[in-house]
Amino acid sequence: MGNMVESSDKVADETTTKKQPTALQRAAAAVDHGIAAGTAKVATWVSTKPWTTIALALFISALCTLGFMNIKSEDQPDKLFVPDNSRAFRDRRWVESRFPNDASVSTMILDHKNGRNLLDKEALLEVFDVYDRVLATSSDGGNRGYDERSCAVNTRNPAQPCQKSGILAFWGWDRATLEADTDIIATINRDDVPDCCSGAGPFVVLGQNAGKISRDDAGLVTSIGTLQLNFYLNAKTKKGGRDKKNRELEKEFDKIRDKGSYDYLDKPLKPLTSFAQSENVGGGFDYDQALINGASILIFLYAFWAMHQRKDPYASRGWLGVAAACVVLVAVAAGFGLAIAGGTVFSATASIAIFLILGIGLDDAFVIVGAELVHRGDFSEDAKRVKDGADVYEIASRRVVRAMAAAGPSIFVTSITDAVAFYAGAITTIPAIRAFCIFCGTCVLTDYLLQTTLFVAILTLDMRMKLRRGARELNEEAQMRCCKPCVKNALSDPKINGSRPTSFFGGRYASILLSKAGMAFVLLSTAALVCVAAVGAFRVTADFQYQDFFVETDAFGNDLPYAWFKSDFEFQEKYFRDGNQYPIGVYTSTADYFVEGSTTQKFYAEYAQQPYVVTESVMGNWYDAHQLYAASNPPQTSEEYKNSVATWLQTDEGKGYQEDVLLDAQNNIIATKTDVRWQFNKKELDTPMILNRMLRSRTFGRKHASAVKPRFYQFAFVFAEGIRVVLRESVISLCIACVAVLVVLLLLLGDLWAACLVASSLIMVCLITYGSIYWYDDHLNNVSAFFVIIAVGLATDASAHYCVAFLESSQSSRKDRAVEALDLLGPPVFLGGTSTILGICLTGFCVTYVFQTFFRYLMTILILAVWFGLVVMPVVCALIGPKSRRSEAIVAKEDLEAVTDAPISVSGGAPTAENSI
Repeated sequence: MGNMVESSDKVADETTTKKQPTALQRAAAAVDHGIAAGTAKVATWVSTKPWTTIALALFISALCTLGFMNIKSEDQPDKLFVPDNSRAFRDRRWVESRFPNDASVSTMILDHKNGRNLLDKEALLEVFDVYDRVLATSSDGGNRGYDERSCAVNTRNPAQPCQKSGILAFWGWDRATLEADTDIIATINRDDVPDCCSGAGPFVVLGQNAGKISRDDAGLVTSIGTLQLNFYLNAKTKKGGRDKKNRELEKEFDKIRDKGSYDYLDKPLKPLTSFAQSENVGGGFDYDQALINGASILIFLYAFWAMHQRKDPYASRGWLGVAAACVVLVAVAAGFGLAIAGGTVFSATASIAIFLILGIGLDDAFVIVGAELVHRGDFSEDAKRVKDGADVYEIASRRVVRAMAAAGPSIFVTSITDAVAFYAGAITTIPAIRAFCIFCGTCVLTDYLLQTTLFVAILTLDMRMKLRRGARELNEEAQMRCCKPCVKNALSDPKINGSRPTSFFGGRYASILLSKAGMAFVLLSTAALVCVAAVGAFRVTADFQYQDFFVETDAFGNDLPYAWFKSDFEFQEKYFRDGNQYPIGVYTSTADYFVEGSTTQKFYAEYAQQPYVVTESVMGNWYDAHQLYAASNPPQTSEEYKNSVATWLQTDEGKGYQEDVLLDAQNNIIATKTDVRWQFNKKELDTPMILNRMLRSRTFGRKHASAVKPRFYQFAFVFAEGIRVVLRESVISLCIACVAVLVVLLLLLGDLWAACLVASSLIMVCLITYGSIYWYDDHLNNVSAFFVIIAVGLATDASAHYCVAFLESSQSSRKDRAVEALDLLGPPVFLGGTSTILGICLTGFCVTYVFQTFFRYLMTILILAVWFGLVVMPVVCALIGPKSRRSEAIVAKEDLEAVTDAPISVSGGAPTAENSI
């Protein structure tokens, strides 16, 4: 007997020694206690002064919204979805500061009717009719037009003051010259016809102005099926801003598409203006914005429905659900105000944050209310005390504080991890993603503060009303004041007087999910899903098409404003890709071009010989043109050279290069420009191809002409290099966010294994989301990468909530703890996830690429978050879950009972033997 007691003591000592908490666990316990105690203190003050709290919270939130006074908005895709520190973006700023684009172009595309040849003289005369109709177009009381009144100035030929391009340049834009031409085909096949007005080069290039070209066996053009006319407007005002009045002129230009009767030209004509483009994109976003507003209303209705239970008066808090949604909106307004005050730029994409914060905020509200519902069993006792004269304020405060002490750590963990994930994503150089992540991270923090103050104050008022109603019912006053059975029988309902009933998730759902068949199905299906996603991730390709932003019809097939713009733009892209050629600009910087003359000449000569460069496009560069001018009297010094260039630019030979060579007051060359064309099969023309040519050109420039600092730029380069940067930044942002979330979880949960489980679920959600890009037949670009990055901030909540509940459970086995965690956290987590899923369903009817992408990937992320939080994590925790924070005493109890066969009670966390021998 004595040996048995000695053995029992020995086992107890060993168990106690073995179960000593680690430093990490002690730190986490201290953090957990501090969060719970701090939350309880805040809740104590709030619950005793709810009206004061509401007033202060709303006042401070209103102060935060003053940041909107500093709002700066942006809606141009090229400024939102491209990295703002990329080489192409820096080149763009450099080019625009030295060679500003002071012109906007209006394009008229003319297609043939019934397959007729537009090289017939009669057809070309109809083209002149369209040209005359454009010149007759006016606005602003006749003060604006496509002639000398508003056109961009042409410096190449003073006789033609307006800049324009088109097939009519073969005849100098003169009808009489065309009528006198006896061999149209011969004229079209010449490559030495001077281009008087386009500014794109010294000669007219047919491929830039015509499409559907047919050639004979000798390669000569015999027929043309479509052509375009480009008219350039001066887009800059005298004060330096963009001329907005041109928009009215462009609007009149767009109306020409439905005017006139033609024998050779098909109708409607296809006009393309910046006004039409803006109206097309803006109309699509306006349509989507209406759906987004409707989705927000839907979330409010869902919040009411989720908390309204007609047959359960105690749990029924429909108005509290609406109040929770309102609290989230206040948090969004305050968070946006703070972010905007800090300089964050607002865009339509940022409105997506409203959905996400509504989901996160409602999730927190559901958790808080769920924590209070756990203690419904003693509500009738509190109501009796109120009936007997106890202070209802004090009792309501005690109930709210108790709920917040329980819910505080959980919502703190998820809020901090969400904020850290979003702020980690903000390190990207893509402005739209950076701004979105800053907005979301700030709103998550303001939402947490308002949930623990403003919402708790509202919950306190609701609890006071319930307690008073319960007291009245005990006084049988319900018979007089309310005839609704759901109210008058509230306290007699066994659901209230008894213990909290087991939820669906802790009952039938848990029994099916945690059965052997259920767990096998979950693990196998998740593994299969990850494998499919891995295949998709391996096959994802990068591409970005600017025309993806254009729209045609709404979800029901109705035309949107300027719906024709997209089809017209695609027509232009198909047939007017410059005859399989692509225009770019080659720029050089400040240098002594007398000293670097041979380098500059060799640079142009050798670049012209690159296999992808149209040789003729380089040969007319400014340097060679000046060398030809100065051949009879070549400069002998640097000073003579720069003066020679300045003089040459004033001559008839050099006047056409005035916009290509920028001089300062001392005639030093600051920058130069040469219009060059690349050649390749237009079927291969995509963003990766452009990116490849861009990088090859840069390498060539560094190798052959570093002294003059050559730059290669075209508007599409900004998007092309964005593709290059986005993959690298996506990986970096994801890694940083995942590591940051893991560290935060490790510190807050105090369990390495638990943190790893949550982080692993997070990584799998990101992998599946990335792989879905391929399966959605999409490409990795600056928009789709946006959602891969923010997946970190969205996929954490459900898994983290569940893991906290699993760690807090004191049940003896992993499976029992998994069931209890499902019972407690299943309903609020499910309601929080489905509220956002339901809300974004309406965005499935959106028409813009941004919001269509938003719907696909956000729906994927949210469904995966719920799947991993309420399906995968319970199974994994039931099998290999971390130990409970409260398990040391229980494990010690089990060990002692195994030796002594004596019942053991746990008191104060230490095992003590009862009825010991």
